Amino acid sequence: MTYSVQSKEDMEKQINEAGEKLIVIDFYASWCGPCKIISPKLEELSVQYSDKALVLKVNVDDCEEIALEYNVTSMPTFVFMKNRQIIDIFVGGNPEKLVKNMEKYVGGEPLPVYVDNPIESDDLEEEQLETALDTAPIEAAVEDQQQVIN
Repeated sequence: MTYSVQSKEDMEKQINEAGEKLIVIDFYASWCGPCKIISPKLEELSVQYSDKALVLKVNVDDCEEIALEYNVTSMPTFVFMKNRQIIDIFVGGNPEKLVKNMEKYVGGEPLPVYVDNPIESDDLEEEQLETALDTAPIEAAVEDQQQVIN
């Protein structure tokens, strides 16, 4: 769910309470056509990522001071922040770019990779370990490439 910022103090409070979440600030105007077009997608993303992102909407006509602080000159402008640092800004009503940026910046830890039967080097005989570490095929390929080049 998006949150409509009412003032500079309100925005500071929201940013402070966001903690580690990604913050997306949507600078828009009620008269802006592209803002109206992209708004449903932003709302959808704010619900989808509600546990990882906070979406703030700033009406540039009502909160002119905030728009000036962020140097907003066109709408919509999206500012992506993490830990109070701006990590990206893009201007325009491009829903695909909005989706990609949300996916990119909500981050999170990479999914763990599980191996069913990991082989410990202690379990291998010395000869098996040498075979596993044999670099001869790689060295032969490199020599073949060098001969082709020469």
